Amino acid sequence: MKKRVLFLDDDHRRIATFREQVMRNEFELTVVETAHECIEALANRQFDLVLLDHDLGGETFVDSSREDTGMEVVRWIGAKGLPAGAFIVHTMNPVAATTMYFQLQQWGHRVEQAPFGSSRFYGALEELLEVRARRTKQRKSLLVRLREYFRSIRFK
Repeated sequence: MKKRVLFLDDDHRRIATFREQVMRNEFELTVVETAHECIEALANRQFDLVLLDHDLGGETFVDSSREDTGMEVVRWIGAKGLPAGAFIVHTMNPVAATTMYFQLQQWGHRVEQAPFGSSRFYGALEELLEVRARRTKQRKSLLVRLREYFRSIRFK
């Protein structure tokens, strides 16, 4: 059975990159763009990994007290007492990322904090999904594939 991944982000380029370069049909991916959609998805099924952005709706450095942020998802997780799971907080908002990280960790979840696109992000993704690279020419590790991809688009 494929591992289930929930990806909360509102940036269509990041969503496309994640689908094309990361998932490659190796996992069952659910993409949501709002905090409400994310909460609904979490209420209806279990996921092996949840990736959370904070600033949604095309806004940046949003106040975490608002209900339209990834922090609202974290508050909901705490209120519902969801069983321990694995999370990557991938927002570029450092204050919100730290708050989300410590809240999830406090409730017993396995959490990594890494901005989307960073090597730390892809390393955490590999670790949390327990992706094992087969050392063959046909299949490179996820981290190697992503590094190659980002190098290829850097100068376009």
